[in-house]
Amino acid sequence: MGYLFNSITMENNGIWEYRFKVRSFDVDQNNFITTTSISEYLQEVAGDHSNNMGFGYRQFVLKNMAWILSGIRIEIERLPKWEEEVLIKSWVVENDKFISRRDFSWYDKDGNTLLSASTKWILFDTNIRRPQIVDRMGITVEMHPDKKATNEVANIRNKITEGSIVDYTVQYSDLDMVGHMNNTKYIQLLLNSYSPEFHKTNKLKTIDINFKTEAQFNDKLHLHTNIIENKKYYHELKRATDNKINCSSIILWE
Repeated sequence: MGYLFNSITMENNGIWEYRFKVRSFDVDQNNFITTTSISEYLQEVAGDHSNNMGFGYRQFVLKNMAWILSGIRIEIERLPKWEEEVLIKSWVVENDKFISRRDFSWYDKDGNTLLSASTKWILFDTNIRRPQIVDRMGITVEMHPDKKATNEVANIRNKITEGSIVDYTVQYSDLDMVGHMNNTKYIQLLLNSYSPEFHKTNKLKTIDINFKTEAQFNDKLHLHTNIIENKKYYHELKRATDNKINCSSIILWE
């Protein structure tokens, strides 16, 4: 039996489900879903779940707060294609002072795992632009500390020593509801730094990103890239005016 597409349900054990069919604007020239689209679905599903449970953007915006993504890891088994049926399951793993971890598993219509993802979120005061302690917010949700979809989101401490540089200026279309460059735009920028020829002969296996300093409209950014080893790349995005790191990433291809 096929899925009832674009339907959302909530299981009693605190695991959120979202079913959808991959659309034409989700895919690349080879009809596979893009990593940017994957990150957009992760963001949307996380928002749906938290809003439904009373601790999402709709509730916290009234308190001048918002959830900000601080880290993400995506592990890909197989990318779904155009018009393929997909089920996403998502749950809160744990809350730890300033950080809330949320994980995801994607399945095809036969129940096979397509990809897994882990995200770390900071509750951010949009007035003073500082993180808030999650435990003090009275969030009630069933957590699953023993149910982890991936390895830990990497704490990336690499430093750029040499390599290529790509310049980028933050555009209006890069901004989200909080007024800074959205996490999906970082992923798009990172993957656009590879040539079409590279994408044709390599498949993304894992991507880790640490988001460190927000980028705002018209910021001038420098994207530095090192090859760590065969098929493994380190990226560091810095703001040109003060050299602060906006994000760092390790991407493994196969």
